[in-house]
Amino acid sequence: MDMIRSLRTAAFAGAVATLALLVGCGGGASSSAAPSGNGTVNLAITDAPSDNWQQLSVVLESASLVPQGSSTPVPVWTASTTNPNAGVVNLVDLNSVATLLGTVTVATGTYSQLQLVINTDPSTMTLVDDNGNTIPAADITVKGNGTIKVDLSPALVVPASGTATLQADFNLADPLSIVETTLGGATQVVLDLQVRHKAVPVNLRSLQFARKLGLVSAPTATGFTITDNSSNFFTYIVDANTIYFDADAKAAGTLAGLTAGKYALVASNLNADGTLYARRVWYAASAATLPVWTPEGLVRRVHPDMDSFTIYTKNTNATNTQHAWVPQQVLVDAHTAWTFHDTVIMGTGTGFLADLWRGCRVDVQLNAAGTTATSVNIQSAYDEGFIGATSATSVTFGWSAMAPPPMAGGVTCGINDMSGRTWSYYQNPADPSNAFSWWYFGLPSGADSAPADLTSVVTAAKGAKLPVTASASLFWDTVSSSWQVYQLVLEPERLRTSIITTGYKDGGSGSGTMGVTCLSPFNDWDTATPPTAMTVTLDYTGDLQTLVESATWTQASRTFTFIAPVPASDWATLLQPAATATMSFDQVWVRPVLNGTGIDWHAYTVQQFTAQ
Repeated sequence: MDMIRSLRTAAFAGAVATLALLVGCGGGASSSAAPSGNGTVNLAITDAPSDNWQQLSVVLESASLVPQGSSTPVPVWTASTTNPNAGVVNLVDLNSVATLLGTVTVATGTYSQLQLVINTDPSTMTLVDDNGNTIPAADITVKGNGTIKVDLSPALVVPASGTATLQADFNLADPLSIVETTLGGATQVVLDLQVRHKAVPVNLRSLQFARKLGLVSAPTATGFTITDNSSNFFTYIVDANTIYFDADAKAAGTLAGLTAGKYALVASNLNADGTLYARRVWYAASAATLPVWTPEGLVRRVHPDMDSFTIYTKNTNATNTQHAWVPQQVLVDAHTAWTFHDTVIMGTGTGFLADLWRGCRVDVQLNAAGTTATSVNIQSAYDEGFIGATSATSVTFGWSAMAPPPMAGGVTCGINDMSGRTWSYYQNPADPSNAFSWWYFGLPSGADSAPADLTSVVTAAKGAKLPVTASASLFWDTVSSSWQVYQLVLEPERLRTSIITTGYKDGGSGSGTMGVTCLSPFNDWDTATPPTAMTVTLDYTGDLQTLVESATWTQASRTFTFIAPVPASDWATLLQPAATATMSFDQVWVRPVLNGTGIDWHAYTVQQFTAQ
């Protein structure tokens, strides 16, 4: 029987990959200063965790900027053609850190578009699901020609001999980014990576860079420079807090030991003035001597009964390959010191394992045996799930809304009740940059600090029988000794197995509507509850336009045909009640829009599936 099995996307708004053009202001630059009329830009990629994928590696080939008023892209970065791993990026691995690709010099001016080129050959990609299963290359389809165009609004302005900052999201949570479908017994994973312009963080120092391997040159009393495998130069500033490890001596190192000709593995931050600060440095005469893995990465499992947790981290040595992301177990004991963002002191002991969970990113210092953490710095903490309740002071996450009813004999099936985590809103007057705000995914410019508005949206969604999925960025509050939420992002809400009842009709002024019915998403095994009728608005202008995709399975040839995005001019033809000769239904993601007196439901994405 033909069917659509699932849509495999990240379950939270945090699951995004970010391409950031971060200004060097001297940091990360080569030894020669940018000439008059040019500016310097650091090119990097960052990401956030995904519960559905252990690894999603793609090969970036180049990046270009398009000057305003021109259609000709200006190349600013190209991966080394002699090193097959130079452009490999695991979009899942880089939670809250950035991979620094290189430092580029661009002409002074205004740029209206960023263009990225990825290798579209599925054999160059690595997709590993959360169960550890690698998706065969034959089952991967990549949409487009590999060029991803990102319109910049506002435009990027690069001043002469100055700095500029640009950030855009590889949005893994977008329903179009990763789609897994099964029709006619054939399974395909379709990649159509969605990228959007994103605002930069208020506190640039909070942005950290992942480990960078390179050959040391030009060491000084205040820092050093390395050259990576793509011949890019990176200059780092150090201070008394920089941690060194001499891999040859297998002991603590010093800046003096970091001499020209050695290899260094560097974990760094971006300073407020744009310079790169080396927070940890491993060095050796040979790159192969550097640690096979470094204690920094995503937490995948926490084991309180064994006083340990498991990091999903990257092997880093001369033989690094696309398949180098592996789990590593770290023990903790009564002497393990815990911090947040390096400077916020949490406490000491094994009890803080309760404040650590899957998706957090940590930086660990190990004892001499290399097994037990002497310190754990939580670089980022988040929570995600269905919102159970909101109030003027807090929000509750849990899965209780999805819990199944008891079966005969009191046995339950499906998802167990996992509700219970309640987070207060972070409202420290002395720390306004981390004050609580919430917004709808994709619209950070619409951030709202009013809990009452959040409650209105959540109440309306529950009234429409929609679960409200959200992600929360957490900050450690030293007064209460607990996590508090400072950024809350609402997810697109998927209508379950939607059927179009009234065809799309353009209403003018940039939008139109269609009527749908959908089954209750709270109870997949409920066949008795009548479908819910909804009117959905589709936008073709504005800040967040609806993306429409069609997928057709032809039984005779056993092939898929994909069209994405479908132009708005074709929506009225495509989005109509299904013809009786075909099997057709839709997946619709909606977002709530406050209209002053109530809530309208606007489609974020519409995917129509047809078998013929």
